Amino acid sequence: MRKWSAILVMASLFAAQLAEAADDPSARKLLDAVMAKNAAGFQTGQSKTALTLRLASGKEKTWLTLARVVRKDGKMRSRITFLQPAEDAGVELLMLEQGKGQAAQQFLWLPKTRRLRRIGGSQRNSAFMDTDFSFGDLDSHGMQGGESRKLGNETVGGVPCARVEVTTPDPDEAYSKVELWIDEKLSVPRQMTFYGKDGKLQKTLTVDVVDTIEGRATLKKFHMLNHVRGSTTTVDTREIDTKVALPDAAFQPEALGQ
Repeated sequence: MRKWSAILVMASLFAAQLAEAADDPSARKLLDAVMAKNAAGFQTGQSKTALTLRLASGKEKTWLTLARVVRKDGKMRSRITFLQPAEDAGVELLMLEQGKGQAAQQFLWLPKTRRLRRIGGSQRNSAFMDTDFSFGDLDSHGMQGGESRKLGNETVGGVPCARVEVTTPDPDEAYSKVELWIDEKLSVPRQMTFYGKDGKLQKTLTVDVVDTIEGRATLKKFHMLNHVRGSTTTVDTREIDTKVALPDAAFQPEALGQ
């Protein structure tokens, strides 16, 4: 996410925030390990990623994005820029991780209106670019107030995993519960499920391809299935460059659109 590795750092962000709230020591240990790994697989760099939305009708739309990410002072900063298609080119999302107990700051730049919006409150539960990821999915701050426990061990896609449940009592959050199936060998989630306030399953995230970048496991391809609307969003990272120079100025709100 990088945050599509950077979203993709979505799994990293979820696990990182969930780890802070863990009450079960065994669950805490598993979540802490995922947090330390960083799902993007690198601390600084950029990636080009294809994002494909497939609706229940079979209609598809694909975006190409450039994701830049850097960790500084222990906090992740990520900037996602839409390159294609033409009607969405130039849209940008900036995410700035804050201290413990604080939600990441999120800024959305819309080139058509030349407006910079700060995403907060109930907007965090809205869909990002009509995909099956919400703005809150990219941060998961609300999970910090939850309680976690290990439910046992199960196999996902032929990979032995530890199953961890995190309940989220915060009334402002979209989910009441999130479950993760964690690959203990690589310390990455292989699957995640998200339940609404009514207790019904809303979304399932499944990791399709895990690769190794600079000795770290990275989520190269995964998809989010939306059980409510019957759509699926697939994230496919195709190019990664960990040598590119990324100045601090690139991760300032005023830099969006430049």
